[in-house]
Parts: sequence; structure tokens; C-alpha cells
Amino acid sequence: MLDLNFLRDNQELVKQSLINRQKSPELLARVIDLDNGRRNLLSKVEALRSSQNKISKEIKGKPSTEQLSAASKIKADLRTLEDQLKFQEADLKVALEEIPNIPAPDVPVGKDDSENIVWKTVGKIPEFDFFILDHADLGKKLNILDIEKAAEVSGSRFGYYKNQAAVLEMSLMFYAFKKLVSKGFRGMIPPAMIKSETEWGCGYSSNKNLFNAYYSVPEDDLIFISSSEHSVVPYHKNEILDAKDLPIRYVNFSPCFRREAGTYGKDMKGMLRVHFFNKVEMNIFTLPDTKISDAMCLEMLSLEEEILQELGIPYQVMRNCTGDLPQPNRRMYDINSWFPGLKQYRETSSCSNCTDYQARRLNTRVKINGKPEFVHILNATVVTDRVLLALLELNQKRDGSITIPPVLVPFTGFERIAV
Repeated sequence: MLDLNFLRDNQELVKQSLINRQKSPELLARVIDLDNGRRNLLSKVEALRSSQNKISKEIKGKPSTEQLSAASKIKADLRTLEDQLKFQEADLKVALEEIPNIPAPDVPVGKDDSENIVWKTVGKIPEFDFFILDHADLGKKLNILDIEKAAEVSGSRFGYYKNQAAVLEMSLMFYAFKKLVSKGFRGMIPPAMIKSETEWGCGYSSNKNLFNAYYSVPEDDLIFISSSEHSVVPYHKNEILDAKDLPIRYVNFSPCFRREAGTYGKDMKGMLRVHFFNKVEMNIFTLPDTKISDAMCLEMLSLEEEILQELGIPYQVMRNCTGDLPQPNRRMYDINSWFPGLKQYRETSSCSNCTDYQARRLNTRVKINGKPEFVHILNATVVTDRVLLALLELNQKRDGSITIPPVLVPFTGFERIAV
């Protein structure tokens, strides 16, 4: 969440940010009203406590009837006001959660993902002189994907990776993971379930696009992670990090679980939009300076691009508009890879700077000049199963086989998939 003092001191900036993010500026008005009420109650509580202390100091020996009566009234009034203050602070906390991070000044203003801007296009879209198949049909023909059996076993939006596709999946993940470790990232395989309090700390619970999008086990107060970010970013909760250790870079592998609530009927064919997938992701903790964290965001983006280029995947880098930013984000870049079977670019990666929005909720700080300040936190998807699906479509041959990108052959042990 944002700092309350920042909201009070920058109301016009925050109002415009809310408008640009397709949210009502009344959200800020409610925060200010609740904070004013909190301050008023706090002032009254402090005045009563002062009077209480004064009476205590005045009592010498046995208290008089008047002193007992005054003390009793103050105690009752104080209890009432403290209860009101507690409820006021709880309401203020809920209202604060509704205020998203402030977008960077250069983030395009737009209503939703349809108004994201193509920043650059890299790689040549391949031309085929034969009838091509999408990944679903390729997978069925080569006996490497099974969507029909998954529907019987688990329902819609699931799939089996079989035979060489299973090997290719593990190879892709380990290739990306190992590459990032060689770049100085610390390897992490985090828990796939977290407490609801931990999920709250990540800052997505108030996002209209992600609300109620996770699977949970209420009786155990556990939530299945929708990204490794949700269990790695809280790894340093309630810690004060050493400035000399920053930036701290993690590369994580995890399963991801998403209900895909509100997307019924979208991407029903194939395995583009599923309830379970694997992902390699980056998370970085930096000093609280937007110049540093924005530069780090571009560094992460360049690593994502390097991997896609090594895999031979044509792609576009998108600058996400204000209406498509998740709640914690200052900025976000999407990478959309080319799927020839679908004849379109589809999102396979993203890269985000959340500045101190998550750190404030998780109480992750760094001491600078003797004063603890909230760190900046970033996240970036490196590869998911979607990259594998793009590879299947891009590398299909006339004879129905699929060639493996050279960088993956040392991991797969084979150069092609054929019937």
C-alpha cells in the first residue's frame, strides 16, 4: 500500500492516478475522511489519557469522592473512544488497500490491455509453405499433449505433457533456471501454499482482475500460489536488510494455480489458459530509489529477451497502460510471443516494478543512513508452459515433426519430436 502521509500531501497526483487506472477518485476522499476521523478520535483519546494521568498525580493518599467519580467517567469515556478508534483504524486500513500504486509518468494512459503500446518487435515471423497446426492439434498428432484425457480426469483448462513434451518441459524450465543462476541469481524452489495473511501482503487482493482468482483451503488458512512471487517476495517479511547486500536477486521455479475467474469461454481450445502451469520467475529486492528499480526492471526485461532470442521465438515488447497495471505496479512490460498456429502474438512473459508497495505491507526494509526505509521489489516471468507451446508451433516441419532449439538439445537429449 501507499504511505498515508504521501496520500495526504499529493492528493491531486493520487486522484489523477486513480482516474488513469479506471478507479474512482472517491477512493481517496474516503481515505482522507477516515484519516481525519481517526486523527480527531486520537486527539480526544490523548486528551483523556492526559486528564487520567493528571488525576492520578493529584491523588495523595485516599482519593476523594469527586476524584473517584472523575476517574471513573474518564475510564468509561476512554474505553468508548478507544473502541471507536480501533474500528476507525480498521476501516482506514481497508480503504487504504483500495488505492493502487502510482504509475510512472511515462506509463501510457489507457482503459485496458487493448490500449497497451507495442514498444518494439524482435524477430522475423516465419513463413510456412505447408498447412500448419496449432499446439493442440500438434500435441494430439504426435502423442505429446493430451487435453481430452485431462478433461476426463480434472475438468476443463488442464492438460497432460507426455513423452518428449514432458522432457522438453523440464528442459525448458531448467535451461532458464540455470541461465539465471549463472547470471548471479539465487536459486529458489518455494512453498506452493501460503497463509492468507501472506497473500494479503503481496498486494493483489484488492485488484479487480485478480480478486478471488486463487485456489484456497480455508480450513487450513492456506492459498495455492498463482506465482512464485507470492511465496518468495514475503521471504524477507519483517526483516531489515543490509544495504550492502542489495540488490538481492532470486530465480524461482514453482507450480502455479489460477482459477481464471471471469474468463469463461476465453482460450478454451488448447493449453494457453489453464488452471495449473509451471513457471520460472525472477524477484529482486533493491534500494528504495525509482531510478535504480526502474533500471533493474529493464535489466530483467533484457534477460527475458535474451532467453527468447536464444530459443528463436519472435516477440513483441509491450508497454502496459495504466488500466492494465496490477494493483502494486509502478510499471509493467509484457512480452508477447508469436504463435503461428494461432496467427497472433500472445503473452508469455511480463516484467514489473512494484517499488515499495509490497514492502510496506510485508514490512521489508533496509537501513539507509541509520534510518529503516522500505525496499523496492520487482518481479518478472522468465518462462512458462506457454513458451513450450510457442516452440511446438514455431518449429513444426512439413513431415509433421518438431525440431528442438539448439540451446535445449543438451537438456533434452534429442533434436526432434516425430511420430
